[in-house]
Amino acid sequence: MFPNLQTKEMLASEEELVPYKRFSSRMAAIDYTVCLHSEVFVTTQGGNFPHFLMGHRRYLYSGHSKTIRPDKRRLALLFDNPNIGWRTFKRQMLNMRSHSDTKGFELKRPNDSIYTFPCPDCMCRTNKSEAARSSSAT
Repeated sequence: MFPNLQTKEMLASEEELVPYKRFSSRMAAIDYTVCLHSEVFVTTQGGNFPHFLMGHRRYLYSGHSKTIRPDKRRLALLFDNPNIGWRTFKRQMLNMRSHSDTKGFELKRPNDSIYTFPCPDCMCRTNKSEAARSSSAT
């Protein structure tokens, strides 16, 4: 159904992954790196991992990272329907995607996580001349 889906097991050989298999945090770091540099990231879980990842992707790609956050309840209903046709599934997915982060940068809402929505006017984004002026003034 998803021919372009890639996993770490598809990108690395079994021999390359052996040194990391016993360490869940190292395997998670590989997952993070693969997702960070992917063309499109589809988040299917809650928690810190996808929030940090979405924020990191927004920061790296200046708000132009493609992140799809499907409605998990609706997605589960689609997958649970054995009679669904491809056209209906595709239409429903496009509808969910239109409410996702495909349009690029979103402004931070007051109650959102700073990790998911890094501040666009963050001090780390000031240009070097402003930083030099402020450091020479002190």
